[in-house]
Amino acid sequence: MINYNILHFSPQEIRDLVISTVAIALIFAWPGRGFHIFEDPAFLYRFIISLILVGSSFIFHELAHRTVARYFGAYSEFRAWFEGLILALILKILVGFTFIAPGAVYIFKDYLTPEESGIIALAGPLSNVLMAAIFTLLSTFFPPFSLLSFILYLGTYINLYLAAFNLLPIPPFDGFKVLSWNPLVWAVVSLPLFFWVFF
Repeated sequence: MINYNILHFSPQEIRDLVISTVAIALIFAWPGRGFHIFEDPAFLYRFIISLILVGSSFIFHELAHRTVARYFGAYSEFRAWFEGLILALILKILVGFTFIAPGAVYIFKDYLTPEESGIIALAGPLSNVLMAAIFTLLSTFFPPFSLLSFILYLGTYINLYLAAFNLLPIPPFDGFKVLSWNPLVWAVVSLPLFFWVFF
């Protein structure tokens, strides 16, 4: 029987979220091209920081989609794209940079209105904006230019970048669904983010 409770996680979904989070953190922490992690004393610290910053940003983004979809009566679960994660890591090792497509929340419902689809899509980027606000607030409790202040600033930037990137108005990004539903909402949320991140 399908469980629509927003707090219910299937074993497969938990597995996919954990694997995707660890893989994304590993890719972000990887020290450029090649296999230099064994010669890099800072790798473990970067991995832990990436796990906290990037992992939390990714998880909250996907869970926001999932939670709102379930609110609208759709069954939704995150599924990892393992081939994409492996390709991302290979590209990072071979060329030093990469493009990460960890997976997506799959939504099952006979029909979603354009408004429901748009709101579900918008929930992910808005969760990143909220995370950025939390990181910014936390940074005020630490001295400027300290290590913790820098880490929290990095968390702010990562979340705002993820929000802006996902709001690009082209398929399959969230921005395309938001724009299709309500161009004004898309503009109000997206344009300040684009300006902050890209300019």
